[in-house]
Amino acid sequence: MYKTIKLILAMAVLSFTVTAQKSDDRSAALGVVNKLFDEMAAANPQGIIDLHTGPESQLAGIRKMKDGKMRLDMIGRDTFSKFFTDKAAVIRETMYAPKVEVDGDWAMVWGRYVFFVGDKLSHCGINQFNLVRTEAGWKIANGASTIDPGGCTEKEKAMKSGAPAISKEKSK
Repeated sequence: MYKTIKLILAMAVLSFTVTAQKSDDRSAALGVVNKLFDEMAAANPQGIIDLHTGPESQLAGIRKMKDGKMRLDMIGRDTFSKFFTDKAAVIRETMYAPKVEVDGDWAMVWGRYVFFVGDKLSHCGINQFNLVRTEAGWKIANGASTIDPGGCTEKEKAMKSGAPAISKEKSK
């Protein structure tokens, strides 16, 4: 009986430790994605580059065009970072209800987002980022985003540029 209780207690402590670690990993992975958005807003290309695993990191942009057709852009980390060099531009991207999944040294952060240029809602869509744990911490390996200027929900249209970002994590 004593051995059984001891085993149950040991399993409970281990389970709590694993759950706490996963929660910390989820927060850290989400923090990298939020930092990416901050670096974009700050027009800091080097900050954007530093969040990726290396020059092989790519982002896929799946853009809905005005004629209804889709355009796929495969963008390397360095090229992507150069989109954000104008310090006078006021942009803000928010993934307002992110979901985070962690499995060992891999994490996925995904969810709907809104993108503002100045006070104007530019477009909405879904972001998805794959991150890997490196010696330097979580880094973005790759990602994909849908970009649909006409695809914003009524909730997203009601969001304001200056509103604080909602970064509560939802996980499976």
